[in-house]
Amino acid sequence: MTSYGYRLFSFQVFRGYKRTPVNLADCKGGPYQEIAESLLKVLSVGTVVGDPTDDSQAEVEEEGTFGKQALRVEEIRVVDNTIRVTVWAGKFGSHEKAIGDVAGSDTDIKDKAASNLFRVVLAFPEEGDTGILAVETISRSCPVSQLTRWMAKKSRDEATQGTDEGAWWRISVTPLADENRLAEMIREGQAQTLVLVRHSTTAGRTRAVKDVEITASLAVSGRMEQAVRVVQGWYQLNKLAGMNQESGLTNAQGARQLAAIVGPQIVDMELDDGWVQIEDPDGQVKRVRPTQMADVFTYRLSEDQPPVTPRFYAAVRETALALQPAAKVGIDWPVS
Repeated sequence: MTSYGYRLFSFQVFRGYKRTPVNLADCKGGPYQEIAESLLKVLSVGTVVGDPTDDSQAEVEEEGTFGKQALRVEEIRVVDNTIRVTVWAGKFGSHEKAIGDVAGSDTDIKDKAASNLFRVVLAFPEEGDTGILAVETISRSCPVSQLTRWMAKKSRDEATQGTDEGAWWRISVTPLADENRLAEMIREGQAQTLVLVRHSTTAGRTRAVKDVEITASLAVSGRMEQAVRVVQGWYQLNKLAGMNQESGLTNAQGARQLAAIVGPQIVDMELDDGWVQIEDPDGQVKRVRPTQMADVFTYRLSEDQPPVTPRFYAAVRETALALQPAAKVGIDWPVS
């Protein structure tokens, strides 16, 4: 069964490899929204293949496209402070044949990239360095990395076409966390276990190996709500750490908190990692730990058939508006 939904990310833009985000309203004299629209138009001209690195592109030229990812922008529409895009994304050689409903109507597609069409929304603030990116998900697929990396690649290519390298723009995305949704996922039973790990160094001190792994059920009385409180505490500490530009809780500290839920006998076992294990409705297993919390969120909209675009956009807008205050993002989303 194919499921359709979306994921939300905050995004910032950097000049080249610099580490300070730029004001999205003023990227060397112009808003990044105009730059992004231009880059997306470049990606609509043809299909880009592989990973956008020099080594990967050399590999595509030498070995061909088989097994490589493919991406092409289909449609670009600007509505006020948003860019709404449809993107074809898939992989070459992932299917052999497209079969028809009658004999003789089949098509060999071994040399084609079997692709799905994904909807994407970029929303920009009037001022500031953080926007919001929404990307459609189809079952486990979400082409956010492909799209943003190719946008950076095309920006750099344009900047190096002359004899002097000009300014180019790198877009960086971070999954938006949702404290309430995370608690709901745990309570609904998508989280079944806690996993606690201790590593030891090999005799030659060349690498760390897993020494102990403890798996504990959350079905035991009281553990589910305790796990919810611990994870919500991680979320709050990480949010405060981000506001103060300090480091948050470590995975080892989180492991001790989870160990206390299981029992006092394992708290002092020098555990250095631990997580709440969540299985989403598509069967994908994800780990929630202090340093890895936001990538579990996929907002499901429909099964078997993709939702109509107005519903997709309305759901994205509603979720983004609810998460913006905690993320310290201020975007005035168009109503439709």
